[in-house]
Amino acid sequence: MIIKNEKIVGEVNIILDQISKVMQVERSTFYLLDKETNSLESIVAQGVNNIIITVPVGKGIVGTMFQQKKPIIENNTKQSILFDQSYDKQLHFITKSVLCVPVFNEKGKPIGALQCLNKKGDLFTKKDIKTLNSFATAITLIIKNSELYLASEHIKNNFSTLLDVFKVVSSELNLNKLIQVIMNKAAEITKSDRSSLFLVDEETGELWTVFAKGLENQIVRTKTGIVAEVAKSKQALIVNDPYNHPHFNASVDKKTKYLTKSILSVPVFNSKNDVLGVIQVINKLENNFNLDDLDILTGFASQIRIAIENAKLFDQIQGMKNHLNILVQNLDNGIVTIDESLKINTVNETFSKMFGLKKSQDLTNTHIDELSNSLKPLFLYCKETIATGEKNYQEELRIKINSKTSVTINISVLPMQDAKGNVIGAIAVFNDISKEKRIQSNLSRYIPQHLVKQVMNHDNLSLLKGTYSKCSILFSDIRNFTTLTEEFGAIQIVELLNKYFEAMITSVHRYNGILDKYIGDAIMTVFGVPYANISDAKNAVNCALDMFAMLHDLNKKNSKLPMLNIGIGISTGNVVSGNIGSEKRFEYTVIGDSVNLAARLESATKAYNVNILICEETYNEVKDDFHCREIDTLLVKGKNIPVKVFTVISDKTKQLTKKQHDFNATYSEGLTHYKNKEFQKAIVCFQAAIQLIPTDGPTKVFIKRCSDNFEISI
Repeated sequence: MIIKNEKIVGEVNIILDQISKVMQVERSTFYLLDKETNSLESIVAQGVNNIIITVPVGKGIVGTMFQQKKPIIENNTKQSILFDQSYDKQLHFITKSVLCVPVFNEKGKPIGALQCLNKKGDLFTKKDIKTLNSFATAITLIIKNSELYLASEHIKNNFSTLLDVFKVVSSELNLNKLIQVIMNKAAEITKSDRSSLFLVDEETGELWTVFAKGLENQIVRTKTGIVAEVAKSKQALIVNDPYNHPHFNASVDKKTKYLTKSILSVPVFNSKNDVLGVIQVINKLENNFNLDDLDILTGFASQIRIAIENAKLFDQIQGMKNHLNILVQNLDNGIVTIDESLKINTVNETFSKMFGLKKSQDLTNTHIDELSNSLKPLFLYCKETIATGEKNYQEELRIKINSKTSVTINISVLPMQDAKGNVIGAIAVFNDISKEKRIQSNLSRYIPQHLVKQVMNHDNLSLLKGTYSKCSILFSDIRNFTTLTEEFGAIQIVELLNKYFEAMITSVHRYNGILDKYIGDAIMTVFGVPYANISDAKNAVNCALDMFAMLHDLNKKNSKLPMLNIGIGISTGNVVSGNIGSEKRFEYTVIGDSVNLAARLESATKAYNVNILICEETYNEVKDDFHCREIDTLLVKGKNIPVKVFTVISDKTKQLTKKQHDFNATYSEGLTHYKNKEFQKAIVCFQAAIQLIPTDGPTKVFIKRCSDNFEISI
């Protein structure tokens, strides 16, 4: 079990908030490796309270990614062999898409993972991997800083005498100055005449003095003596009679003409517990060295390690700062930072290019209220973010640059905080989506909307393979359209068709349908592709009823144009959906018996003189929501088994009249007699039904059929 540190959790939580905003995802999670259990444990998981998510290394998407040390993108978890659904069930969450990258330490070893879930309205791309890797680097620095922080806090609590040294360590990053201060303090606190720090030369194995009080201008190199024994044994030594100690080397005393009376030597370890060097004090001014001195000097040894690592870390941070500055300048997003006085601090080149700013138009140190009218809307929420500390997001904001040019952008405004959590400014991130919006708008005129993003995000569209799934198909066709084209001119017909299609497609989109294709004056619509829904059949029937209502309004408005009537057929069943065609031209469509059946049902509406026919499977899914009536059992072309067909009267929010109830019951009784070949009884029922609703088409059809069959039987 990993013990969480509040400092790590707080800083990582801030990073995850930034990740979710910049990446535009629903949730982000940071996992840290637990070496004891060889599993990844969630340090911070957005949307999950008081639950630690544990993923074994090599299991699931994030566990596999960590094992392989390579980022993974899964834009369709339903089809992923790696995805483990048990976590969704446990957390009551639906994971649709996943992007995860490994987090490495400063030595390049994986220590954790960053994960983003459910890209909002988009798919994860390689560009998202680069962005998330940048955040992973920041996470590495947070963990490293926290380790150093915890180490220094431990020493501070146990050795109050080292407080002054800690102040120096935390404020001084020049390694030479820092070591000199610490070693002088070591001699002072242990009341020693001299102090020195030896470091191990990894190439030669020698120990050499990086600092030696009393030998400021000399460097001592040795492989023998007390200091060498301490480095070899990794054990501290108190030697109060050095000339009688077997490992003491008196040659240094002879060279320097200095008499060594007592020695205290302590090894200095690096983070891997290897000996980095040895810290040594010589000649206790009063009495001999004791265990208290050993404790103090051991604390100094730890401080030397921290000093060296802090200095190295500072160099890394400076390098990272330079790297981040280069990264910010070269990001595709515009980045602007604003201080708490609402003045602009920094502006990257992308922002200037995005809004057509010249090099002479430097915005730094400009108050946001003093910006031009075209730029002011970009910073509307900065004041609120700085005042409240809350993030703000503006989507699809159109900014006019000049009389001819405008850009469409998404804006994220994030608070900047100091180490104490106080808001000291804001970062505004500008994402130019003008090109994407223009391409999506143009493509959606020619291909189904759900394919637009797939087309934009795939280099090889042949990779969009077919899938087998259940859906509902709606076919609609204009009655007697050929006659209309002969009676009216081409201009009138095109004008009428455009208005008709606009009205029909409005209904399709209203009920989450996908326009598959136009077939002359006919429309083929699919409900349930690419993602199935339990309401697909219901949506299809609602769409059909809405089409009739829209057409009625259209006919009333266009009194000078021909009146239109349509027939609709709806079937429900399994189909194959995918890209059909060649490498040069694809068509995304659905194929299968259900498609053919829908077309046959639409054609059959003319024979029965009804507006809509649905198959039995559709009826079974919608009968609780709509008043339906069985029409007949048909043997349609291409099917070996007869199909029951129904018509839809209305949805069940509207009550049927007594006449409609009586009619349906009488018609149903007649249909039963007809199926039993009791034609005389059937005629009686159908004639009674026609008395109730004289215009009913199916009743007239069956009266004729029964009469013909009755005459034949006689």
